[in-house]
Amino acid sequence: MIKLYGNQKIYNLLTNAYSGESIASTYLFYGPKGVGKEAVALKFASYVNNINESMWLNSSNITYIHKTPANKSTKKAESFYDNYTDDVVDNIKDELSKKQANPYYKMEIANASQIRIDTIRILRKKLSTSTHGGHRFVIVSDADSMNLAAANSFLKTLEEPNPNTTIILIVENINSMLPTILSRAQKLKFSPLTDDELNEYLIDNYPELTEEKRRIITSFAQGSISNAIDFIDQDISQLVDATIDILRASLQKSGYRSLLSERVGELTKLRDKNLIITALKLLQRWLQDALHLSNGEDKLIVNISTIESIRKFANYYDKANYFKAFESIERAIVKVNRNVNTDLLLIDLFLNLRNEFLGSKL
Repeated sequence: MIKLYGNQKIYNLLTNAYSGESIASTYLFYGPKGVGKEAVALKFASYVNNINESMWLNSSNITYIHKTPANKSTKKAESFYDNYTDDVVDNIKDELSKKQANPYYKMEIANASQIRIDTIRILRKKLSTSTHGGHRFVIVSDADSMNLAAANSFLKTLEEPNPNTTIILIVENINSMLPTILSRAQKLKFSPLTDDELNEYLIDNYPELTEEKRRIITSFAQGSISNAIDFIDQDISQLVDATIDILRASLQKSGYRSLLSERVGELTKLRDKNLIITALKLLQRWLQDALHLSNGEDKLIVNISTIESIRKFANYYDKANYFKAFESIERAIVKVNRNVNTDLLLIDLFLNLRNEFLGSKL
């Protein structure tokens, strides 16, 4: 069974359309990643065809289109797996199996970057055949990844809709689609999940997580299950400790420059941009907890296990302007994404934080 977390209203709208025999021939589901666009599409397609929701991959009435690797073969493909090596086919099938088990799973097929013209040609050929009962669905993941040839071929499918067939295009950004395709689709906007909905997903699927880790993950995930999953495998407590060590090093009265450089080097040695961004977000969350404690808002604390340490920090730097600190961290995150020298960037950031916090003690 596919359990939905959030955006239930959209699913209800679709089932009502089915009850009223007014299903559109083409839908465009758009909104942030990880908010259930594909889960809703797969659940709806299964519902209309009265099939087991956990077996949609085996249904001849549900076709799931996704990005694939480049194929150098000049031989004409007759099926979606033609002209690929066994290793590539195994990789695709393995990822599809994971997708069937968890519709919120984001597939990771090696070197898959586009929806290619061969895929659309095979789809068009499949749609030209008659169905054996039921309602045919085509669900196109990352629909904006179609190359130009594929998009133009796909447009012909929309211009000549097949009876008893519904196409669901799935994208993050509505403006990434060709206007000619947009004009032919009923558009449904998906919203980020609430913290409660995201927490429910984590409890259901990752019962081993502590309440504190769920709180931290939820606070960073921006309402996205995909973002939440990215955080799960990280040792958050260790990363928090390492980042706060850098902050404490920057606040030493003497010898702070060499100590700061050493601590920053320990964080950046892996040259992992995403790790650094996560560390900065964790630092920001830790300082937000300090601000909450300064304001007597203990119930809003996320880093529960280190609350006493945070309280001491908040009491000592009770005059600090936390909002300026948050702005400095936000600017640093933007610069990390621009591929600047991360060592110099972080040293500059923590020197600014030093001035902010120590300046409040003068």
